[in-house]
Amino acid sequence: MEKIHPETGEILHRDVRQVEYTYKEQKIIVDQPGWYPAKGDEGIFNRQDMKVASKALEIMKERHKKYIEGNRFELDNAALA
Repeated sequence: MEKIHPETGEILHRDVRQVEYTYKEQKIIVDQPGWYPAKGDEGIFNRQDMKVASKALEIMKERHKKYIEGNRFELDNAALA
């Protein structure tokens, strides 16, 4: 099955490639399904494909939240209140 890239005119093929996503200091590499050219990684993704990216973002946000919560501290000094 093939598709034509709407901007470059390149022929795209259905594939799964490793893609790195970042959120703040978090990074995650996922197997991202999509339509890709023979050379390069400029893929086109449909709604179903983007569920992988959405899940990756959800995971990174949760990791960031746990990191922030784990590094909180409380000032317990009456003079500062």
